[in-house]
Amino acid sequence: MSDFFKWDPARLGLEIREMDDGHKVLVDLMNRLHTAHEAGARVSEQIHILGDLLAATRKHFAEEEVYMERIGFPGLRIHRGVHVQLLDKLARYHASAKAQQVISDDLFMFFKMWLSAHICGIDSKYAQHAKTARSA
Repeated sequence: MSDFFKWDPARLGLEIREMDDGHKVLVDLMNRLHTAHEAGARVSEQIHILGDLLAATRKHFAEEEVYMERIGFPGLRIHRGVHVQLLDKLARYHASAKAQQVISDDLFMFFKMWLSAHICGIDSKYAQHAKTARSA
């Protein structure tokens, strides 16, 4: 079975090792959840993986915010707000899955849209700021 979400360093890489490593962890967890879902794994196993993804996302976002603070990224406040919204949505998916004992298929569409848009659109801004600051 092929990966649900393929890590493409040319498209998704920020050239900031610790941030790229964090994104790879999120991609891996998304792929693990999708594989378990497609294979018909027990819902409890899928919910556990989703919980791991939620925890890894919280950790990654916190690390990203520390990094943005360290480089003096002027968009930190707005970026932090986006993180709050994404974490809230992911937490709602997790709570719904636990309550209903089902992983909804639209969760996977959210994953693809979220990670692509977030890395390529939003995270690329702090990466560009970091590059500019390094070359100054």
